[in-house]
Amino acid sequence: MPRAEGGAARIRVTEEHTDDLTVEFPTINDAFTGREHRYQYALSFPDDLGTHALVKYDRATGARQIKPFGTGRLPSEAVFVPAGAAMEEDGGYLLTVVSDLNTDSSRLLVLDASDLDLPPVAMVHLPRRVPAVIHGSWIPDTVQ
Repeated sequence: MPRAEGGAARIRVTEEHTDDLTVEFPTINDAFTGREHRYQYALSFPDDLGTHALVKYDRATGARQIKPFGTGRLPSEAVFVPAGAAMEEDGGYLLTVVSDLNTDSSRLLVLDASDLDLPPVAMVHLPRRVPAVIHGSWIPDTVQ
């Protein structure tokens, strides 16, 4: 995983092995794009866990937190949404649409980005199954 080091005049980028999980579609709090960040979120694929999951990495401690979705449930790339005046980098929510192949249904999950072990903050059952989506973004209704 690339990491920038050094001052404004000189930046050195290094790469390091983070995990043995097969992950894809990483995302961060967009307020940290182009800057040093602590938390990353990504999707993990079944060849490692037996089920799709959302993974949160803490780059400062090396810890990871995994939220599995169950057999036949395919989450979309998580989109980070900041919470109001949150001061912490992970102060916000992760939005993901989970497509359930078992019941031919989908739901939008709103997860607490600071702790994936917590139950969803909100769950919206969609009227029909939505195929798993790869990329997404959050655009607030007001520009600050």
